[in-house]
Amino acid sequence: MTTDRRKHSRVNTSNLISYVCIDPSGNETTQGMGRAINVSQEGILIETHKPIESKYIRLMLVGIEDELIQVKGNIVYCLPDQSKMFRTGIQFFETKEKILSFVINLVKIFSKQPSPTKGDGIYDNVVQ
Repeated sequence: MTTDRRKHSRVNTSNLISYVCIDPSGNETTQGMGRAINVSQEGILIETHKPIESKYIRLMLVGIEDELIQVKGNIVYCLPDQSKMFRTGIQFFETKEKILSFVINLVKIFSKQPSPTKGDGIYDNVVQ
């Protein structure tokens, strides 16, 4: 049995999130969209269609009150999964206040999303 050695617990989520890759000089190189899988006070796991091949990243989301919320992080790993998507672990490097604002808004946005129901298009391709 493996034990989780993380200091902070992770919260499962399924939010769309924008990202911009940053080179060591601070220049933006590529951008894209992904889906947040889970988040904690120290980092986030996102899923993307393409691998993220940068060391640094800026994540962005629109908050409950339509404000742009951003946080920077280091790419810890980027690995393919069984569905040919890529899962990227990111460690935040910002002030505690900025990280908490990002995490709280991400969780609030997710909790406001309606639960998927049959017939709304989400389950159309699921075989019962």
